[in-house]
Amino acid sequence: MRPLLSLLLLATLSSGAFAADITVGAMMQLQANSMSFETADQLAKWHDVKKNSSPAALAKYEQTQMHARDAWQFLDNIDVKILGYDPAKAQVEVQMKTAGRLSDSTWFVDPTALTK
Repeated sequence: MRPLLSLLLLATLSSGAFAADITVGAMMQLQANSMSFETADQLAKWHDVKKNSSPAALAKYEQTQMHARDAWQFLDNIDVKILGYDPAKAQVEVQMKTAGRLSDSTWFVDPTALTK
């Protein structure tokens, strides 16, 4: 029981340490195939579906949102600048910095989709 508790504590501290690395103005990378949304409300809805639905229902929701162009998945890692971060809502507002037609556009993403 004690090793399990230690492992759980370590995992909690590790995820908190990563979240602390997200600071406004920082340059990070959005991982390939991560969900990106145009509004904070769309990201909040995705969080709700992810939390309360089956994996199949989540996949269907994601496909529906991408088909409607309310959400996007990019095939490659994308360089982004952090514009805002709300840890309580698990929302990060980012600005695309990778060259291309979406350069300088803004998106809302889950903090777990970001890497250094």
